Order: sequence, then structure tokens, then C-alpha cells
Amino acid sequence: RMEESMEEEEGFEMMDDHNHNNWEASANAYTLHPQNQPQPPEHPAQTLPGEAEEPCPVEATMFPTCGSAASDGDSPASSTAVTGKLTLNINSSTSKFLMNVITMEDYKSTYWPKLERAIDQLLTQSPEDYIPISYEQIYSCVYKCVCQQHSEQMYNDLIQKITGHLQRVSDELQVSPPEQYIEKFNSALTQYMGALQSIVPLFIYMNKFYIETKLNRDLKDDLIKLFTDHVAEKHVCTLMPLLLEAHSTPFQITPSTMANIVKGLYTLRP
Repeated sequence: RMEESMEEEEGFEMMDDHNHNNWEASANAYTLHPQNQPQPPEHPAQTLPGEAEEPCPVEATMFPTCGSAASDGDSPASSTAVTGKLTLNINSSTSKFLMNVITMEDYKSTYWPKLERAIDQLLTQSPEDYIPISYEQIYSCVYKCVCQQHSEQMYNDLIQKITGHLQRVSDELQVSPPEQYIEKFNSALTQYMGALQSIVPLFIYMNKFYIETKLNRDLKDDLIKLFTDHVAEKHVCTLMPLLLEAHSTPFQITPSTMANIVKGLYTLRP
């Protein structure tokens, strides 16, 4: 009996050792790889030929078939398809932009004639007259021409237009009789200065983005100088003796006319 009990004890010890080893192995396995925890792959994930990918949310906003394009990997056909779509989108945007381009021909045939008619009306109107001019339309024309790089041409056309007008004014003064000379000069000066109050604001974008930045001048100063060069300097020698005579002769001209001419001459500095 003693031998049998010893054999039984040895058997229990062997079973305990076996169970203990199995428990440790299970514990180690749980510690190293806990249950339900995803294992990191040995290599970066790669898409296998038969697997499907989810669509890319960012590219899906650009291309309707982003998922199918992504599943093709870096195949030449996929690259060609994407490039073709990008080219199509770019060409479409470019076409929309080109539709709004104002060519020089468009400027000369459509935009400048509108500006020219408005300038003519402003230069020839009387201070009391009302002229039905769409200032919003003219302002929009100037803005578009400036944005399309026609500022230099528009500035040259404006100067040429006003120069021609002032030359005609000068010719009319030249043939005026002495008794009407002062009144006509005052009328021409008043009318021109009044026109500038409308013309200069209409061309404010051209003034800001071309005349001030590239010519380092101001549109109003340039237009006042035109009157000085083409009218005042040509007639000041005739005007001054008549003003002195009128000043010494009561009631020949009104005080307001005299004051306006003197103020204008100080501004013009002929």
C-alpha cells in the first residue's frame, strides 16, 4: 500500500506540473496577444487583386467614380483617366474665363463708344441741364476695361477726346467779339470744371490702378492741365486786359463772373 500511495502522489505531481505549464503558456499568450485585439501586420497593407476598396471621400467630390479609379492602383489606364478628367475640368474653367475676355477689338467697337458718348454729353451740358446718363453702366465699362488691361488705351483715348473738345472751345473763343469774350471764357471754364466733377469719378479705377501707380500722376490734375495748355495759355494775353478794363468799368461784368474767372486762373496757373 505504501508503494501504491507513493506512485499516486508522483502521478498527481506530474499532472500539477503539466497543468501549471499549460496555465503559464496560456497567460503568456494572453499577455502578448490579448483576445479581440487586432495584430499589426508585418508589412504595410496592400490591396490584393480581388479586394475592393472604399471610395475616397475627398476625391469623390471631384470624380464620381473615385472608388473604381482607386482600386486600379497605379495602372496606366487609371492615370490616363484621371489626367483626362483633370484636363477636361481645367479646359472647361479656361473656356468660361475666355468667354469674359475683352479683346482690343471689343474695346474699340463696344466699350469705348459708350464711354465716348457719355464724355461728349458731360463736356457739352450746361450746369442746369439734366442728362440721362447711366453712371452705373459707364462705371462698369471702365471697371471691366481696367481689369482686362486696357487702361493705357482708355487713358490715351480719354486724353485725345478731351483735347479735341478743348481745341474746338479755343477756336470758338478766338473768333468771339471783345464784348462777349469774358462771358464766353467764363462759360467754357465753368462748363469744363463741372464736367470734370462727373468724369473723374467715372474713371476712378483707371486713375487708381494706372495713372497713380504707373504714371505717378492724378487724372484730375492731368485734365485741368489740358484746359491750361489748350485754352488758358492761348487766351490769357487777350483775357487779362479785358478783365482789367472790366474791373475799372462798373457793371460791365457781374462780380460773380469776375470772381469765378480769377479763381479759375489761380487753379489753372497759365
